[in-house]
Amino acid sequence: MKANLNSEIIAVIATNKEGIIYQFNEGAEILLGYTASEMIGLKTVNSFLVEKEVKNFKKDIALKYNIKDSDFDPYKLLAEYNGYDARECTIVKKDGTTFISHSTLTPLISESGKNIGFIRIIKNITNQKNIEADLLRKNQVLNSAEKITMMGNWQWNLITNDVTWSSNLYNIFEVNPKKKLTYDTYFSFVHPDDRELVNISVAKSLNDKFFYDLLHRIKTTSGKTKTIQLLGVLVTDKAGNVIEIIGTCQDVTEQRMAEIKFKGLLESAPDAMVIVNELGKIQLINKQAEKLFGYQAEELINKPVELLIPQRYSHHTTHRKIFFERPKTRKMGEGKELFGINKKGKEIPIQISLSPLKTEEGLLVSAAIRDITFQKKAENKILEANKSLELLANKLTSQNVQLADFAHITSHNLRAPVSNLNSLLDFYKSAETEEERTILFDKFEIVINHLTLTLNTLIEALKTKDGSSKHMESLSFNDVLNKTKEILSGQILKTDTKIVSDFSKKPNIKYNKVYLESIFLNLVSNAIKYKSKDRSPEIFIQSVVEDGIEKLKFKDNGLGINLERHGHKVFGLNKVFHRHPEAKGVGLFMTKVQVESLGGTISVESVVNEGSTFNINFNE
Repeated sequence: MKANLNSEIIAVIATNKEGIIYQFNEGAEILLGYTASEMIGLKTVNSFLVEKEVKNFKKDIALKYNIKDSDFDPYKLLAEYNGYDARECTIVKKDGTTFISHSTLTPLISESGKNIGFIRIIKNITNQKNIEADLLRKNQVLNSAEKITMMGNWQWNLITNDVTWSSNLYNIFEVNPKKKLTYDTYFSFVHPDDRELVNISVAKSLNDKFFYDLLHRIKTTSGKTKTIQLLGVLVTDKAGNVIEIIGTCQDVTEQRMAEIKFKGLLESAPDAMVIVNELGKIQLINKQAEKLFGYQAEELINKPVELLIPQRYSHHTTHRKIFFERPKTRKMGEGKELFGINKKGKEIPIQISLSPLKTEEGLLVSAAIRDITFQKKAENKILEANKSLELLANKLTSQNVQLADFAHITSHNLRAPVSNLNSLLDFYKSAETEEERTILFDKFEIVINHLTLTLNTLIEALKTKDGSSKHMESLSFNDVLNKTKEILSGQILKTDTKIVSDFSKKPNIKYNKVYLESIFLNLVSNAIKYKSKDRSPEIFIQSVVEDGIEKLKFKDNGLGINLERHGHKVFGLNKVFHRHPEAKGVGLFMTKVQVESLGGTISVESVVNEGSTFNINFNE
């Protein structure tokens, strides 16, 4: 506040021609710290001036009036020519501190034309000089920053058509800083192939009263081609008319060349490439991606990547955020089937590899996307062939009631081709080219044809002579259970087995008699065979109908099965889960084959040391 006040105070000091002060106003007292009584008649102005600056004053007066002799009085010379002197000088205050002043020295001339003294007017300009120094420093920093960033700033006055450039902008365009600038000056440097683009963009900005960022090429004075990026802001008057545009211009030639190089690498990639930022917005795609998804690049840029993902993958946004938190190169959805969706809404089976890219604009993710439609078709053919094989095997199983013969024939006649088929499947999964897959798939067809021929031969050889395996009749669950008890009566007595049944909700079923008796025999004998050492076997058998499905439940209190460990092979051939001398791993396999051959399913629930429950659905 004091500095601002002092800048408005004027010191007026009058001296006689000998330099003795005879007038010292209140402003002088405030600025210099002396009282008038301390100065008037006692001091000269040299008492508060710096000696070096006094000498410079003398040199300047000599130069001004072309005085060669150094022995002269500058004050008398100034009076003689009735001149004046204005300059910045340092004032030494009474307390020894200093300030920068603007000092004006004027001779006092009497009516008779004689010099009778001088009057000096002093104003404190320290604050003004500090502001100027600060502005100069800031301009120097700005100029340095512009050079470092290859950037300049500009103003375009649409009323006068005058254009102003910063110093570095002249360097970018290689223009003489003294050259008068207009918009046409700038436009004359625009690359011929980009002039229409610039005209359209400028016209649109003026029409919409919003400056649209513009990237285009220029040809400099020396003929160099540069790529520049313009950013700007429009200034309007009270009536809303655009009167001025201010903005920046940056030389992005190197960045553009790097971008073109990167784009070239992207286009040469064999897979579809999609670049996404942390917000999930698409930043760049290649031609392969356009072809795969059916979009043009401009339709996808800055659009959410979820546009290319089926809606059922609603959790994708969460997965994307997690990836950006812990980015690393990896395959996406390993072990799962992934699908993209094209512009027409058609789903495409794909494989995706993700790679993080660190850029100045932040972290980006590059997704390499491969269309595996052909591969999936090939795999489906293999699955269909395997399914056909399974159907044929089931048919053979359903017609072969003699399991020992079936196992013997299978081990001798099917082991080799099945092993060969599995080996080919491993090779197929590891194949790297479509050509390798095609060759392997042809081999698949040869092996499968041989295997099919073998199976058909086995089927013909093992057909049940009386055809009873498919005969269906009405059967009583209670009658079948009683027969089972009779067959197992010795084991039931020996183990003190208790069998409780409830067939009230479904007493009868239309089924194959041989199969149903076999199912009861296998499940009841298993419950007895794998009883707990700590308790007598208890078996509960119940029939029900739920949602139109006929069901049968066998529950026991035996050893139980560790499903976490063995669940995937409970119904497998020759699979055993307990060290029992009579365990062969055939009963459950045979039961599953019989149930499924007539269109049903069987499942198990079990807790170790508590028991197991087998659930049969007859007519799913």
